[in-house]
Amino acid sequence: MPIKLIVAHNLAELRKARGLTQGELAEKFNYSDKSISKWEHGDTLPDIEVLKQLCDFFGVSLDYLVVEHQFPIGKEPEKRTERVANKWAIVGLSVMAVWLLSTVAFIAGQVAIGFEAWTNIGWICFVWALPASAIVMLVFNGLWGKSSWRTILVIALTWTALAGVYLTLGLFLRDNIGWMLWPIFFIGVPLTIASILWDHVLIKPKK
Repeated sequence: MPIKLIVAHNLAELRKARGLTQGELAEKFNYSDKSISKWEHGDTLPDIEVLKQLCDFFGVSLDYLVVEHQFPIGKEPEKRTERVANKWAIVGLSVMAVWLLSTVAFIAGQVAIGFEAWTNIGWICFVWALPASAIVMLVFNGLWGKSSWRTILVIALTWTALAGVYLTLGLFLRDNIGWMLWPIFFIGVPLTIASILWDHVLIKPKK
């Protein structure tokens, strides 16, 4: 099989193994889905710089792209499965670190202020752990995840952050002024709509 077709086949299999559509892969590299389709059919190939970026993204070497493989990519024994499992483990550990820090802050507050006084307001630490977790997952989603998850995570970040602001103001402002600021949640409506619309914005393809 010609090298061009081998590379095309391997690129297509790598994309499918990651669970990405041609459009999603194109978005990550600022190309059109038509360009991705041409690469995967062997009509054209990206230049060496883009090939290197694709290899880094899929976690393979340039040599890997030019070799025919006995197993379909994505069904090769264990290595790819292990990489995916490792990525999920890293994300999980990072989120757990956020909640661990929240727990430490809660306990530290009890020691510094007093158990009864801090217990009534200290739970706010765990409220803020929610948007912090969303930020962590957004970062890792940008590195390894699917673009379809991005909008969901942005919306989750928006509403949990607004909840954190409202509850913090309610707890710490005097005369219950903070609890009267519930219209702050209206901010989340245009931000949610903007997040959904932004996900459908077409990225201008490179020439």
